[in-house]
Amino acid sequence: MTDYVLEVQNLCKSFGGVQAIRDVSFTVAPGEVLGLIGPNGSGKSTTINALAGVFPATSGQIVLGGTYVQHLSEHARVGMGLARTFQTASVFPEFTICEQVSLGATVTLASHPLSSVLGLGRSASEQECLQARVKDILELTGLASLADQKVGTISSAQQRFLMIATALAASPKIILLDEPAAGLVSHERKMLSDMIKAIRARGTAVLVIEHHMALIMEVCDRIVVLNFGSKIAEGAPSEIRNNRAVIDAYLGEAV
Repeated sequence: MTDYVLEVQNLCKSFGGVQAIRDVSFTVAPGEVLGLIGPNGSGKSTTINALAGVFPATSGQIVLGGTYVQHLSEHARVGMGLARTFQTASVFPEFTICEQVSLGATVTLASHPLSSVLGLGRSASEQECLQARVKDILELTGLASLADQKVGTISSAQQRFLMIATALAASPKIILLDEPAAGLVSHERKMLSDMIKAIRARGTAVLVIEHHMALIMEVCDRIVVLNFGSKIAEGAPSEIRNNRAVIDAYLGEAV
């Protein structure tokens, strides 16, 4: 058995003659929050997309819960415990919040996804399990009072939290958050920070890409720094904020 929920080993991705990431390696333990930072174009989003299976890695290994998954589909990786959010909200405006989160849970249910959302072809035990899971996740993400509201009527911040809720509904071992604080104001970032800490407390690992350094420094146990597609540093927030290579490449000054 591995001690890590995710192991990335010498990951490389090229697009034509351009090498977007080269020999990137890191691990994420259960219940750990790992930050992935770096300047624009450093390879962060490419790394996330390769991990999620959006496109195949050129070389290297991705190990999820002890299983090599670099050749598996995006859907298969979700079923094995890897969920992700996106930089822009990916929601169904005509669904209620409860229905949207229920859709995220159907990857772990036996019945067909669309039938499950409508409550068709689902056993009583599945229905009960789904309702309990959705209620719990809505409470965790601060959306419980909006459960029956249409997704298209809620704020952009609430839609970001809804994406996290939808990803959590699949009961992942690790969730990849791609710039979750984008567009959030101060009190919303505090809600996000508390949410990430609550996810960690439940034993779910989190890998977060984020430009808001105060958030990264607050919630992350470790941070990996990319520049020009390569890893230039890895360590605790206290180490990264004073790392000269990181300051020169990205931070500009110690934070």
